[in-house]
Amino acid sequence: MNSIEKVCDKVFRLSRGTQCEIMALHRDTALTRFANNAVSQNVAASRRDYTLRFLDDGRSASVSLNQDSDEAVKLAVRSGLDTLRRQKKDPDLLPLYRAPAARPGKKLYFENTASMTPLYRAEKIKALTRACARAGQTACGTFETGAEELVLANNLGLFARHRQTQAMYSVTVQDRDGSGWYERPVFDAAEIPFEETNETARGKASASRSPRAAAPGHYTVVLEPAAAAELVHPVCARGLGGQTYVEGKSFACGKLGRRLLSPLLTVTDDPRGDAPGMPFDFEGTPKEALTLVEDGVVKNLALDRKNAKKAGLPNNGRALPFGAWMGPLPINIAVKPGRSTTEEIIRDTERGLLVTQFHYTNVLNPLDLTMTGMTRNGTFLIEDGKLKGAVKNLRFTQSAVEALARVDAVGRDTKPWADRGILSCPALRIKDLNFSSATEF
Repeated sequence: MNSIEKVCDKVFRLSRGTQCEIMALHRDTALTRFANNAVSQNVAASRRDYTLRFLDDGRSASVSLNQDSDEAVKLAVRSGLDTLRRQKKDPDLLPLYRAPAARPGKKLYFENTASMTPLYRAEKIKALTRACARAGQTACGTFETGAEELVLANNLGLFARHRQTQAMYSVTVQDRDGSGWYERPVFDAAEIPFEETNETARGKASASRSPRAAAPGHYTVVLEPAAAAELVHPVCARGLGGQTYVEGKSFACGKLGRRLLSPLLTVTDDPRGDAPGMPFDFEGTPKEALTLVEDGVVKNLALDRKNAKKAGLPNNGRALPFGAWMGPLPINIAVKPGRSTTEEIIRDTERGLLVTQFHYTNVLNPLDLTMTGMTRNGTFLIEDGKLKGAVKNLRFTQSAVEALARVDAVGRDTKPWADRGILSCPALRIKDLNFSSATEF
């Protein structure tokens, strides 16, 4: 198997006279799944993917391959160059460039996580399933670990490398008609709080037994971090992405510099902050901390070279891989924490709902980010600052922008949430969240 450097050298030699870019991604993943208090599956996969992009005189072509033998590389380059000659010119196509080197990011690669064994994952799961079996509960979930290396290179001199590991322990527990959930994504598997994860999911399941019916309507809600992240993510990723903005499909169009969200909300995108990641984007541009929202005021968009030019703003290095349909996005989002614990926010709530998690959320209206989804795995009534038992699940239908404009309390403790990047989020209290229908479970 050729190293990434060897593949780059060979591609650049074969494509002389043509601008050429390579994105190489080597990824190893392993997953142990469990259900009904027993391990049910163990799988592992290893991938070596390369995307080659060729540019010449306003034309571009790309080709992908998952083999790196000399013959496979030769065939890919020949195919790419042949396709390039047949393409129409694109007046908006930008040439490649040699981005300056990015400052080092946080250490995100941990050998103990990369080399995690199925036995280790199974032993950790066993501690949970045995405790559940003794208590008459049923556990299911996943424990996933992996490592990846990404290289961006071009024949103008760019060569940028990023390595990271990742682990995710996700637990759902059923206790008769009650259910509870908790999960924790980390870069270093040694940081997974197994006992906290197990006990939180089990405790939620026990507390959510015998839920009472709750009528649809508008409620003050205390959203735990995972539920809050489901609203924050589309507002920042979809709403403040540069391509969405220049196409006139963002709630922020024509409103940069205005307070559109609660003054309690400050949100940054920073690969060296609380939601760390790759310190350069998929064009090789170095990424620095970017304030998206400050005290509720929308300050910046996530931009790549193309959309920065269209918007008449500086590029801030948020490009996704070439051809990504959503354009540049923030993928290292962190909500600035407040000063109160979740328990203190609940004590300060006269009447409302505590929501553990939202499930199957979807955007209905991309312009104002009206969304719908279900509460899940622990929804509780709050009365006079105390939890008064579980309620049956409800469906919400609500503009996420309007909801985040009504945030009146921000939690002190943040939790990471993984979906197309990392989002660090505290609990949020929101007034008048609209629940459009109820369920029987």
